[in-house]
Amino acid sequence: MRKRYLFSFLLIVLMIIPAGMYAAKNAFKVTSVTFEGNNIYRSRTLQEVMVTRASKFLRPAYYYPEIFSEDMKNLVLFYHQNGYLQAKVADYSLERSEEKKQVSIIIQIFEGEPTYIEGIAIFGNTVFPDSILVRAIGLQKGNLLQQKKVQDATYKLLTMYANKGFLDAEVVPDIRINDEHHRALIDFQITEHEQFSIRDIIINGLEITKKKIIMRDLTFKSDEIVDYSKLLTSQRALYLTGLFESVFIRPVTIDSLSSKKDIQIDIKEKIPGEFNLGLGYGSLDKARIFSELQHSNLWGTAQKVSLSGKLSSITRKIEASYTEPWTFGIRLKTDVNLFDTFNKEPGYDVLQYGVKIIVGKSFTEHSSASLAYRYEKVRFSHVKVQELPDKYKSNLNSLTLSAIHDERDNIFNTTRGFVLSGESEIAESYQTTSDIFGSLVLIGKYYVPASTSTTLAFSLEAGGITLFRRSTSIPLNERFYTGGPHSLRGFSYRKVGPLDDKGNPIGGRYKVVANLEVRQTIYKFIGGVIFFDFGNVWRFLKDVKRQPMRSCPGIGLRVATPLGVVRCDYGFNLFPQKGEPSGKIYFSLGQAF
Repeated sequence: MRKRYLFSFLLIVLMIIPAGMYAAKNAFKVTSVTFEGNNIYRSRTLQEVMVTRASKFLRPAYYYPEIFSEDMKNLVLFYHQNGYLQAKVADYSLERSEEKKQVSIIIQIFEGEPTYIEGIAIFGNTVFPDSILVRAIGLQKGNLLQQKKVQDATYKLLTMYANKGFLDAEVVPDIRINDEHHRALIDFQITEHEQFSIRDIIINGLEITKKKIIMRDLTFKSDEIVDYSKLLTSQRALYLTGLFESVFIRPVTIDSLSSKKDIQIDIKEKIPGEFNLGLGYGSLDKARIFSELQHSNLWGTAQKVSLSGKLSSITRKIEASYTEPWTFGIRLKTDVNLFDTFNKEPGYDVLQYGVKIIVGKSFTEHSSASLAYRYEKVRFSHVKVQELPDKYKSNLNSLTLSAIHDERDNIFNTTRGFVLSGESEIAESYQTTSDIFGSLVLIGKYYVPASTSTTLAFSLEAGGITLFRRSTSIPLNERFYTGGPHSLRGFSYRKVGPLDDKGNPIGGRYKVVANLEVRQTIYKFIGGVIFFDFGNVWRFLKDVKRQPMRSCPGIGLRVATPLGVVRCDYGFNLFPQKGEPSGKIYFSLGQAF
């Protein structure tokens, strides 16, 4: 037993020992980096330009003269590129402690006068008028002379010409600076050369996929003027099909005298058949196993079939699915899913089996919508909720309209962006009587980096269910619940909201849940989280005033692994009611939202 604890202790120590502990013995640890004389840019901004940094907790930094010398050059270059051509490092000092092997750095900056753009001119253009080109490049008289913006303007001009078939166009910026008055004139010299059109489309690398599957995703065709933006759009569309390891689309010269080019598409196909097996552990379902067998390119048509299953202490699920990315030759994605699912929920067990058909369409790179039909047979057993019998059946028909706009930089571990989604459902359930109800759920998530190592994350979910005509009941599994690892983390799973006399959750018709997280990288793949969750579920709107929001702050640990983010959260229930814990700990995979 002692050996096991000793091994665990050593493993933890090795995980948190920073790389700087192994630095050369003679290196001085940097305790601080201070800037003086900088008024235009904050010290934090200038620090990000440098490699030499001040030491932080678990992140020691060391002083190396060669690196520091390059940092001084980079500071000057940073100012020059942003329009401060007179800027320089006026002086710097190193305060050393030979005994402690520490050094503090003070850097004095002379910023000087900024240089502004006095005028912009464009020469050699015949395809586009001056007014369009000047408006496109985004530079204006009176702007700071920033090198990156000049480079961006050059790239924009080249892109405009490439999208009109002028693939060999040249754009050369000529900057003339008046040092006395701190003014600059910029001339863009354009050489347009020849306009190209498409002769043939050549596809290389196809062994499984049919050629028509490639052609339907192309946004260009033979005899058109070459539009470079269409080549990039088509390349991305082919890659996103998931059928190929790599896709490259490029124009190919036929001969030096021809005004036409072939478009060559080089493709490397993926192996279409896959078998995946996964193991995991979570606070709710304990140990779990997941498996999937799929073929993603049936008969070379990009149609997908799969069979998957999941087994845990509270869940048993098997699902067969079929996907057609182009329905009836239209860019509509259709998914057909046959499912058989058993779940043990607080208050009841539920068996659901049936079919779900989803037809969806992407409108832009970030926006899509779908329409889904669901028919399922539902069997409840071991029902502990007092208002219902121990066993009963409830079949369901529903139609759901969903829409989403997603601009997150990474859906699994987001650091920047936002996502907005809405889902509206109309359903009819068959118990002893027929009940018709509708629901609306709106979700918004927003992520913003506060620094290079800190992310602020916010999530808000609100939903409501209404009964139509003389309907009186909503099936247990269709009601709203909250509490647990993905909502209010200081409470037991589904135990926030209406409960019966025995403490069983009975669900509600109205729901609001909000989550705020401050995510901080501590050391490389280890991160910490401070969070605050609040929300509730109500049976009736009049209950909102009588039953206020429940809240719970908490802390968490994140470890990034090749399989995803491993999460451990502890939420504090500051004002526990009768029968509630003072807090809960949850283990799971992936971020909370």
